[in-house]
Amino acid sequence: MDMARFQPVKKTTFLEAVAAAIQHEKEVFDFYLKTAENLAPGRVKDLFFQLAEDASDHIKFIEDLYSQVEHGQALPNLKMLSEVHKFHNTSLQLLMRRVDRNTLQEPGKSELDALSLAMREHKDAAEFYEKISGKFEDPNIRNLFTRLSHFQSECMLLMESCAALEAQSSPAGNPESYWEAE
Repeated sequence: MDMARFQPVKKTTFLEAVAAAIQHEKEVFDFYLKTAENLAPGRVKDLFFQLAEDASDHIKFIEDLYSQVEHGQALPNLKMLSEVHKFHNTSLQLLMRRVDRNTLQEPGKSELDALSLAMREHKDAAEFYEKISGKFEDPNIRNLFTRLSHFQSECMLLMESCAALEAQSSPAGNPESYWEAE
């Protein structure tokens, strides 16, 4: 792909940033639902359903922020805009596709593998949002990405706690219960 035909990332418009952030949250939402459906019933499966709900809340937050910045205007229907292809080919969107590499992987049926992959997703996204936010002159874009970085960090902490709990409750993480089980 010829990057010369794309404008620099710092020239991204607020609407392009919003569209890229919403697309990422949709990818994450789909990843959580697909992962939850593959897991056995239990805490981790419930966590992934909750994380999908949180991704949906993040999309709502982004839409509300857009409306606030644009003085009450609702976010245009991005699917209906004649320029929708433009949003999927911005320099920012191309960079964000690298963040989505984790959501494209199959986590399998292992709870710890699913948690590990989701934690990598959140770590990568938090670092990306934090790093990219400083590249913009538009304070609204900086605010959007800073807030999204915080959301990602909070989700990562939640998953780290859940992973630690799962590791402790497995026979490998709790040898005493393993011996008692035999």
